[in-house]
Amino acid sequence: SFCLALKKGDQVELMAFLNARTSAQFTGAYSNIKIQLPKGTRGEVRETKKMPSGNFGIQLRLLDGQHAGETYWLYYDLKRPGMKIYNQESNEVKPDDIVKVIPILKKAVLLKNQEALRDPEESVVIDTVKNAQVILEQKKDLVITPIVVDCAPQVVTESNNIIEEEYNESVVVAPYRALALPSPYHQYCQTVQSGWDQCRNTNSKIIEGFKIRNNGPNNIVKTHEYYMNREMSFEFDDHAGSDMKLVVTDSADDKTSHTTYSIMLFFPRSVLPAVKKIGEELEVTLPTKEIVRYNAKTHEIIGGVFTEGAMESDPKNNNKAKPANIKYNGAGVMIRADKSGDLPYGDIELRNGTMAPSTSIATVSKKGFKDCKIPSKDIWYTDKKDGGVYILASLATDKGLDEFIKKQCAFSLY
Repeated sequence: SFCLALKKGDQVELMAFLNARTSAQFTGAYSNIKIQLPKGTRGEVRETKKMPSGNFGIQLRLLDGQHAGETYWLYYDLKRPGMKIYNQESNEVKPDDIVKVIPILKKAVLLKNQEALRDPEESVVIDTVKNAQVILEQKKDLVITPIVVDCAPQVVTESNNIIEEEYNESVVVAPYRALALPSPYHQYCQTVQSGWDQCRNTNSKIIEGFKIRNNGPNNIVKTHEYYMNREMSFEFDDHAGSDMKLVVTDSADDKTSHTTYSIMLFFPRSVLPAVKKIGEELEVTLPTKEIVRYNAKTHEIIGGVFTEGAMESDPKNNNKAKPANIKYNGAGVMIRADKSGDLPYGDIELRNGTMAPSTSIATVSKKGFKDCKIPSKDIWYTDKKDGGVYILASLATDKGLDEFIKKQCAFSLY
């Protein structure tokens, strides 16, 4: 059984952007999201409801912000709670209190013949540690009462097949962490009703990306054949800011070696990529908070900070697809690398079977400045254990990348 370390009356502060709902229903079937609460919002716990998985719904009365006084339900994932107690007025022993009080209590045991400790089983209040509670056993052993948790009763629902709320790629949120942890990277993607492919990690089942695929026939992909398409895959491994990227795959014919891959990174990295359907359009939010708009039916780009041209083959290069004719017109910085037949970053296998760093060149661009060329091996590395390709740790934060770009390209991310 699972217990929740929150109870009615506790005051909490949000550590992430969370959906605020009008009821304790956390499935996609319910359109009950009223607002999105920003990080730092404070509220008072009014009620808790336990879900079949062991996670909880938390009813909060907001204590600050423009919605102060209003009450909403939030989803509380025990692994990623998204909130913390900030003003707990209780008699519970906190970890810091325990560390402070142990040496004092040991000394108190040795002096137990003093009047205050004439009964070894008597509770002793240590003035130097506020609210610390201890119990002395008959001899010298020290027993400290554990932190009390509030176990909410399990909720009886009308359906046993509730899919509880999880990360939602349609909501714009800040990255959950700065650096993606190396792990075997595999995804499976399924088309959702809204018109894009939702991609999950095969191990954790967590959504870590989405794809928008143009299968033609239209102005971009001239012919409708299953092997001819332009696929735009927005990926965000481990919900981290470090390795958010767009992978564009142009497949001009049925030969895999003719496929051209384009990797694009956008800076500064403020939010995880997001997508939602608005009328007849799909609206994608880039890490820079800028918008790209697609035709929801054909998946052609129709507005925002991207423009695109038709997918083409290059007769001078064995009819391989040319690098995707996609232009970024935003105010941020883009790092882009292109390659036919393989990804343009990470180690490559040589003819003798050994591995070597990629020889491709990445282009760093910013509106109003001359493009800057940097070897891909100076930006990405291949993890030897899992084979995944990640941005160098020194470039995982915008601060580190900004210093790097200033030295290499003489302009800033900002």
